[in-house]
Amino acid sequence: MSIVKRQHYVWRHYLRPWADSESIWTYFKELGKIEKTSLMGVAQEKYFYKLIDISEEDEEYLKKFIERISPKSVKDLNFDFLKLFTITSKLKKQLEQTTNPIIDRAIFTEEIRKLEINLMEIAHGKIEVLGQRLLTFRTIEDLKTLEQSNYLYDAIMFLCFQYFRTKCMRDSVLKSFKGGNFEEQAEKTWNIISYSMATTLARSISLDPKLKFIFINNKTTNHFITGDQPVFNILKDQTDENGDVTQLELYYPISPKHALIINFRDDQNDKFVDKDADEEMINDLNKKVIENSGFFVFAYTKDQLENLK
Repeated sequence: MSIVKRQHYVWRHYLRPWADSESIWTYFKELGKIEKTSLMGVAQEKYFYKLIDISEEDEEYLKKFIERISPKSVKDLNFDFLKLFTITSKLKKQLEQTTNPIIDRAIFTEEIRKLEINLMEIAHGKIEVLGQRLLTFRTIEDLKTLEQSNYLYDAIMFLCFQYFRTKCMRDSVLKSFKGGNFEEQAEKTWNIISYSMATTLARSISLDPKLKFIFINNKTTNHFITGDQPVFNILKDQTDENGDVTQLELYYPISPKHALIINFRDDQNDKFVDKDADEEMINDLNKKVIENSGFFVFAYTKDQLENLK
């Protein structure tokens, strides 16, 4: 097993509709510059998904966290993820304690290190397979096949993982732990926490009787853009007196010409709605992409990024 050093928190295959020969126009938000760069070099970080040693105390915290947030239908799945992503810590302890003279410690140590670095990256690759079909959708009729082929849950699961797997989401959620009793444990175990949050949200969305979709067509000369938080809540500004977000409406650009909104609106009668976007709507959605992005914003052309910047 070779080590994957550069680990992408936005799927490269997803970004290809905005790219040209594996290069993509990128607005580096914090630096205020626009460059055309390789897909390999954006929305990634060295060893981003590397597993950190988990103590018994950390594992107990994770068990309580999973027990608290997980509905019955995904609880076993979340505990399976916990077992999977704590295996390297357990293997290290076993290796330290073994007295077997035939064990080559150097070889086993290196294999465990490879698992630490690659295991969650491989798992995300399995989740990405669930989204391959969704990314090919180009019409409302394509979207309606979500239900016709029992693909709905897989597609929602894929979207929820893309929502939680990013650097932006990690930094945002961990802010809520700052100064609390579990700040250190949350930071150490975020990658595992993110899996539990993704499966829990996927279950909640897919079983909600109010679940509805809007498939947005872009027939203008303008383009949808995307960023390093490709799925985000466009209603995150609607909060209660405690500052907690009260509404959820997920936006996901599929290509420069197509986008998807998942909502729970009472004023939308049909479950699947087709909508042609005008310039105003496209500009509004693109501005929200920039607002919700952390470091990278992507577009099909340089001019579009210059105008939005």
